[in-house]
Amino acid sequence: MRNELFKNIPSKVGDLVKDVRNGRIGLPDLQRPFVWRDNKVRELFDSMLKGYPIGYIMLWESPVDYESKKSTIGDNSKTYEEPKELVIDGQQRLTALVAAMFAVKVKDKNFADREIKISYNPLTREFAVWSQAYEKDTEWISRISDVFLAKEDNSISSLRRHFIKEANEGRSKKELPLLTDEEEDRIEDNINALLNLSDYSLPTLEISYTADEEDVADIFVRVNSGGQSLTENNFIQTLISVYENETSDKINAFAAASRVPAANTSYNTLLAIEPSHLIRMAVGVGFKRARLRYAYMLLRGKNLETGKFSDEVRHENLQIFKDALDKVMNLNNWHSFINIVAEAGYISDKLIASSNAIVFSYVLYLIAKYDYKLDAAQLKKCTSKWFFMSTITYFYTGSTESEVEKQFADLRDVHTAAEFIAYIDRVIETH
Repeated sequence: MRNELFKNIPSKVGDLVKDVRNGRIGLPDLQRPFVWRDNKVRELFDSMLKGYPIGYIMLWESPVDYESKKSTIGDNSKTYEEPKELVIDGQQRLTALVAAMFAVKVKDKNFADREIKISYNPLTREFAVWSQAYEKDTEWISRISDVFLAKEDNSISSLRRHFIKEANEGRSKKELPLLTDEEEDRIEDNINALLNLSDYSLPTLEISYTADEEDVADIFVRVNSGGQSLTENNFIQTLISVYENETSDKINAFAAASRVPAANTSYNTLLAIEPSHLIRMAVGVGFKRARLRYAYMLLRGKNLETGKFSDEVRHENLQIFKDALDKVMNLNNWHSFINIVAEAGYISDKLIASSNAIVFSYVLYLIAKYDYKLDAAQLKKCTSKWFFMSTITYFYTGSTESEVEKQFADLRDVHTAAEFIAYIDRVIETH
């Protein structure tokens, strides 16, 4: 029998949240759009308080033995410069816990920062999604993060006294009886019950770094009751988010700007850019690969020839990726390409069957510009003809990765601008 690729780690919510905040655990969803509704976060805390199970967390052990190093990343002081484990399942659950308990902001669907605010009634042990009503109600703690942060600052007694004082003042204004001793005791007990959620046991699996990417994806699908697919893009976004936070921020900013009309931004009428689009483009330009499974191996530091991981290889490959991403996110490149497509008659996303037509045609445009040095007139003519052919033949709507991989293989024998133009004409004529 093959050795087990995982181990069970007895974990408590407080320890997991602490490890996310100090950087030992890499949690990419703090940089990516958070898709849970606030009511689902409320239900998560309610389930914990009632002692119900809330699922599990799956971690993937880093292949590199990182040491504890003090560094500052953004506004968060982290003990670990790079993570020891990556969260590959349970990201939304863990993000909800970190964000609601310690007022850590998340991204909404448009990549804008937002706060998850969950209110708590220490008289009734109820949770609610924050609103102005709960903010003004003196018998509700408007944000549970106030409680956990007070505990961290050793000021929980002060918070409790202040709450009781405010609650009594609120009752006096309504000409209601003041809190009884029994009610004050109940408030203390229920605030402690909230704080004790840090001791809630959350089953955690750690997959060994010796497991390859296919193993990890297969494990994920088999243990996930919903059968959700863990894609190559998920892996890559995870790796970029935790290892290259600044790069991740740039990707998110470019994607966010594509949705809002403004000068000197990535906005266009053909494609609302997702981070996954930019990742595909950079992988194509940098590694000449269409299948992302190669990319996440490379970005994780795997030498494809030896099968071994190394920090040096990971840094080299990340640099290739970042250099390619700079070309992809260069606004002159992006808008020149979009203008060529628009001048060919494509002025609406309704005219384009698949976003892959934009993504991979742009990759081809950048390869033509940087690798084959086509001039502006040649670029315009080649790109326009290619895009028209690809849309009317649905070139990018079938086995897209296979088609593009074949194209990359063909281009290995193409060395000059003239050969590239001849190749493009030949493929167009064939189709």
